[in-house]
Amino acid sequence: MPIVKVMQHGQITIPKKIRETLSLEKGDLAEISLEGEKIVIVPKRLVKDKVWRELLEVMDRVHEKNKGVSEEQVTRDVIKAIAELREEEYALQNKT
Repeated sequence: MPIVKVMQHGQITIPKKIRETLSLEKGDLAEISLEGEKIVIVPKRLVKDKVWRELLEVMDRVHEKNKGVSEEQVTRDVIKAIAELREEEYALQNKT
């Protein structure tokens, strides 16, 4: 188990192997909490992962509904669905 040093202002560096395993990059967000005497850090991909999963689900539904429809129309439908997902996500984020 890697050991890290607490630096100025309480900063720590997450070891490279852990960052790579979790695909953490500069600027990513994380949630931090206490569990007993343990600090738990959970990467938060508020939009990236959730929206990609939802986008793939939407694309599957759009393709299923639009058999025989032009690619351009499917693209317009997908763009519309993305906009709707973004609105829902922002509304949820603004509630908290």
